[in-house]
Amino acid sequence: MKSVALYIRVSSDQQAKFGDSLREQEDTLNEYVASQKDMFVHSTYIDDGISGQKLERDEFKRLMNDVKNGAVDLILFTKLDRWFRSLKHYLNVQEVLEKNNVHWIAVSQPYYDTTTAYGRTFINQVMSFAELEAQMTSERMKSVFANKVKMGEVISGSTPLGYAIKDKHLVPNEQAPIARAIFEYYNHCGNLNQTSKYLLEEFGIPRTMHAIRSMLKNKKYIGEFRENKNYCQPLISHDLFESVNRQLAMNQKENTKNTYLFSGILICGECGRKMNSGQKSTWGHRRKDGTRIKYPPKSIYTCRYAYQHPKCVNTKTIREHILEKYLLENIDDLISMAINELRTVKAPKTDTRKKQREIEKKLDRLKAAYLNEIISLSEFKNDREKLTRELTSLSDKNIVENNEQRIKALEELLSMNIAENYTGMDMIERRAFWRTFIKTIKFDSQRKITVSFV
Repeated sequence: MKSVALYIRVSSDQQAKFGDSLREQEDTLNEYVASQKDMFVHSTYIDDGISGQKLERDEFKRLMNDVKNGAVDLILFTKLDRWFRSLKHYLNVQEVLEKNNVHWIAVSQPYYDTTTAYGRTFINQVMSFAELEAQMTSERMKSVFANKVKMGEVISGSTPLGYAIKDKHLVPNEQAPIARAIFEYYNHCGNLNQTSKYLLEEFGIPRTMHAIRSMLKNKKYIGEFRENKNYCQPLISHDLFESVNRQLAMNQKENTKNTYLFSGILICGECGRKMNSGQKSTWGHRRKDGTRIKYPPKSIYTCRYAYQHPKCVNTKTIREHILEKYLLENIDDLISMAINELRTVKAPKTDTRKKQREIEKKLDRLKAAYLNEIISLSEFKNDREKLTRELTSLSDKNIVENNEQRIKALEELLSMNIAENYTGMDMIERRAFWRTFIKTIKFDSQRKITVSFV
């Protein structure tokens, strides 16, 4: 059975609107897999709103990592331009695929075939024309868009909340009061999460915090767009817009100073992605003057992916202090479990030379990827360090010695008065403490917590 990766890309709202949408691409690819008897879907990779001339695509990079790790045999996409429109990038990536013995098929254009020399030559020629066409189209579109903006005309079919398109111009519609209310509400509470909930509960409109932030930073609400200061009719005053954006900037600056105890090790139990950390404020009773008491914000964790994709159902939030309390109350049991797991791990009886050769090949491919500008220098260094550590750890002696050292450290930890010592730690020390013996913490949609150890 072939392990298949489905790659999907839409470069703009216009493409999504006119016939090459994410859903249509996914349906086409899944139908193709279903028609084959020797394929199963390893994963689906979706890059939304990204040009085919760009190599920096998050999901594409994830796909390349899976290719390098040997998890993928075949890549499927609908059309060649969904894959790349830059010949240079295409050739660099194709070299990586060939080194890992990975082929691809454009299912809506089956005459493209990477398994033959003729097919590869034909594709290279097609890619050259596609790149030229993309560059010429890009220059033409830039000129057209600049003129449209100057004339106050819209350049896409999407409109901000509170506006509609009339005679090619943005005009306020019946949702304009809602847009004003969002600005006023955030200006009062200063919290994106609360503003998102307010929009949903009061008006039945779902928006992520990221979408709310983008809305509050959109200058169209004060009538401006790019160089045109009179692009459309404003919905709010400049003073309100500036006040809101001052708060956004301050909150973002404050967030960078926060230390989150479990960021990076707290994993969504449904989709496997790292959970996002953030701050949430709570409100108390009203004072006599009508204002409400605002309590200091507390650290929380959510799976942002669940709000963007239906594949993840974990919309639950966990407060940091609740998770911290749970771990402290069960600390002795958790450390004992970690020690028992380490004691049961023995040196492998199998020959590790094959695994060592595989890692050495990965190091060679990693170097080639960096030299061909497929990955950045920082990515190269990080991946090389991981592979080098993995290569070193294959030694039977290292496995035994490392486990003995970790068991000794954990036993010393058990002998301490953890609760008393923990109270005296600052946030940086607490963060480091949990990482001494916890590898990951999974939190799922049923609020179940599962801990795995280093």
